[in-house]
Amino acid sequence: MNTFPRKVLLGALWLLPLGIGVFIGNQTTDKQASLPAPSSLAVAASHRSASILTRKNSTERTYRGSNTFTLHGSAEKRREQACSQLADILNVSDRVERTRQLLAFIDQLSPSDFESVISGFSEAGWVDFNRGEFSFLLSSWMSQDPLVAIEYLKQNEQDGWSRKVAISAWAAENPEAAANAIKGLEDGGKVNDWIVGLIQGMARSDPQAALLAVQQMPKDDTQKTAIREMLPEVVSRGTEFAGEWIEMIDDPKLQSDTARRLGGALAKRDPEAASDWVSQIKTVDSRRDASEVVSEIYASQDLDAAMTWTQTLPQDTLTEAAEGVAKYLARRDPTEAARWLQQLGNDPDLDGARIQFIRESMNDSPEVTLENIHTLSRPADQDKYYRHVLGTWKKSNQEAAISWAQENSESISEKVYNSIVPKKQRDM
Repeated sequence: MNTFPRKVLLGALWLLPLGIGVFIGNQTTDKQASLPAPSSLAVAASHRSASILTRKNSTERTYRGSNTFTLHGSAEKRREQACSQLADILNVSDRVERTRQLLAFIDQLSPSDFESVISGFSEAGWVDFNRGEFSFLLSSWMSQDPLVAIEYLKQNEQDGWSRKVAISAWAAENPEAAANAIKGLEDGGKVNDWIVGLIQGMARSDPQAALLAVQQMPKDDTQKTAIREMLPEVVSRGTEFAGEWIEMIDDPKLQSDTARRLGGALAKRDPEAASDWVSQIKTVDSRRDASEVVSEIYASQDLDAAMTWTQTLPQDTLTEAAEGVAKYLARRDPTEAARWLQQLGNDPDLDGARIQFIRESMNDSPEVTLENIHTLSRPADQDKYYRHVLGTWKKSNQEAAISWAQENSESISEKVYNSIVPKKQRDM
């Protein structure tokens, strides 16, 4: 593994004091701040939004003005102009043109204009339909006046998504300043979106520093969400980086859970590369958990390649990877799946793959399934699946299910036999 750059180590150090202020929380935070009265911008915007929604699916029109916007006059006049311009922009049907006009609109806003524009956008109900545009506005405000923006969001925006977007935009450029600005801020839910946004922003420029910061956090829903939000940045850097990154996690459970999530994300992008990545993971539990996820995605796209890869893995990992392969192979050819599983040996840890085979083959090929239930290592599981498969088969073909139980009475327990074969037929 490469030596960590100095900035990565410093990334964790500056977050340590934040752990005291943010993760414990500031009990004096005012959670009951009331919403301000709607501004004239919001009132006008609400009327505009109704018009927008009714025209969206029928008579959408493209804004006919130029890409040069101007606001002038009193503060009240500027708010009205901004509302009108923004409403027209949001009604542009072409997304590229709408974005182009929105950026031009943002360029002419002064720092003092953003609060009324953001407030109107939110109170008019546009956010749910135009999250991309709202994130542009929030990010631009954060770049010009972040402390005022944070105070506004703290008092007026209870939507965790807005807080996450805003702080993420700032943290991508100046993580230390962003961290200091949100000390002690809570958001009232199970997940602190201020913290999630901070980690997400850090990960854009330095996923390693972001990871070191995450490891200082309490093991709660905020930490889990923060890890999940930063994974796209890890995936985008490729499997070699992902391999170094996952080995940085020193907590075994956190590493294992993260390897599972990361493996799935990598496999969706490139299952073959993800399979190579799994093979390089040093920690057994993490390698096992990741292999199970990757094998299923790999098998769904290239079953034969997934089978070959699975057989190259260490035994402690092969047993998990076999589950995904068994699932898809049983759908394609139950007989081949049964034979392949038997070739892998008698390891009790293969029971997960055997159960996948049973579940996938039992409806179309109950006889093949029943002939292989004995390979399960635990008698209790054998009884359970004999009864389940025979009981299901009996519903669609009672005569065949009873006949199989009678012919194989020595292979199944008396309890299972009695549950399938009617009493009057047991002595026949």
